[in-house]
Amino acid sequence: MTKLMTKLMTLCAAGALNLTVSANNDEGTTRYKVDAAASEITWHATKVTGEHMGTVGLLNGYMSVEDGELIAANVIANMEAIACTDLEGEWGDKLIGHLVSEDFFHVGEHKTSAFSLRELTATPDGDATHTVTGNFTIRGITKSVTFPANVTEKDGTLSIQGEVVLDRSQFDVKYGSGSFFDNLGDNLIHDNFTVGFNLIAAAQ
Repeated sequence: MTKLMTKLMTLCAAGALNLTVSANNDEGTTRYKVDAAASEITWHATKVTGEHMGTVGLLNGYMSVEDGELIAANVIANMEAIACTDLEGEWGDKLIGHLVSEDFFHVGEHKTSAFSLRELTATPDGDATHTVTGNFTIRGITKSVTFPANVTEKDGTLSIQGEVVLDRSQFDVKYGSGSFFDNLGDNLIHDNFTVGFNLIAAAQ
């Protein structure tokens, strides 16, 4: 697996909010609910001998904007709805069966993963409109990660789009990891994997 997944389409920066994170206040706050049907979460993982990619179901998500500032974003992914898009039939079913097992995401005990916004900084001179820092919770373990994203708002619709590279070893996903095992050879699965997101939320 030597390729990263195809980049999600970059939103036009001209429509971006000039957003910063501030303390929440109910007065003057617009709440947005993520549209699960219109949104998408993707994953892409690589190993010495190849790559796999797919999607993860979106359970729910909410965001809040106050006085033009994004002050909160919380997204819950349904790990029971993880899918593979590069394999079909028996081989696809086998891969998904392995991913939901204790070797990887242990979905029997950890049915959801989550993201919670901590900080958002406008980057007008960057390729993305903002730099995002937030907490990812996978397998019950929470880690802070910083990544670029495009954030726009138009006609009551808030969009957040981009991708983030996560290190699975930080979430105790050990199978085939060079961080935990030596001499894996062609059985090595790289620790870093990419999560892409295209979140569409409507004002409530």
